[in-house]
Amino acid sequence: MNYNKIYSKWFWVPAFAIFFILFLLPSILGVFFSFTNWNSMSESLKWVGLENYKKIFESGSSIRPFANTIFFAVMTSVLKGGFGLLLALALNRRVYGRNALRTLFFLPMVLSNVIVGLVFQQIYHPTTGVLNQFLNLLGMGSLAHGWIIEPGLVMWSCVAVEVWKASGFNMVIFLAGLQSVPTDLYEACDMDGGSAWQKFIKVTLPFIMPSVVINMLLNVISGLKVFDVIYTLTNGGPGKMSEVVEIVILNEFAIGNYGYGTAYSTLMFVVLIIISVSVIKRYAAIGGDSV
Repeated sequence: MNYNKIYSKWFWVPAFAIFFILFLLPSILGVFFSFTNWNSMSESLKWVGLENYKKIFESGSSIRPFANTIFFAVMTSVLKGGFGLLLALALNRRVYGRNALRTLFFLPMVLSNVIVGLVFQQIYHPTTGVLNQFLNLLGMGSLAHGWIIEPGLVMWSCVAVEVWKASGFNMVIFLAGLQSVPTDLYEACDMDGGSAWQKFIKVTLPFIMPSVVINMLLNVISGLKVFDVIYTLTNGGPGKMSEVVEIVILNEFAIGNYGYGTAYSTLMFVVLIIISVSVIKRYAAIGGDSV
């Protein structure tokens, strides 16, 4: 049966209209306003060209938010992927309570980022926090720190929260990929005397490469868009040492610099597109050749 003759080609119009109104149109307007002086004090909207972008690149204070965002995206992508893969490999075996453990590790992913940030704010507290009290109880008080008030540790503390929260999500995607690996390949590898590492490299990894691509892409995107966890955990402190681009955008809009804020947002959108396309091309090519 030819369904093209039954359903009109115009059926795509409602879906496209919703997509255009809710996504494309705001994105286009955002790009337009980034080239204007739009702010809460201006009486009229004026075209200023690349002035907002020049201000971003010329401002020394703009370097740290971008550096923090990239650092967070890279470290969380690697660590979430690594821990997620280890959990998937461990729970893909026949172990007692396997389903319960899978649920337990995935559970943090369903929690609100705001709640997670507020909870870890108390856990990281330098004096009353559970983490430092636990270290003192074990006689390891020398390892106790001001996890979210020390400039050298604050970003690592934020990374740790995100890794704890989202490693289970990576695990689920890797588990789906592991289910596609034929067991007879493992048996053949055992007959040839292959080690566990050789089985992972030669058999497991090529088959789960699509899962690696998906996890890498989602991790990078979520890392570059990070906002709520860091905002509730540190609010960009101490001294803006954990400030990321999304927090800068919020602060600029809060003081009425709408044009400058949309320039930040547009620039981050372009960076996100470039990185996402690069990840897709690089890893999809590897995955296509491997499987």
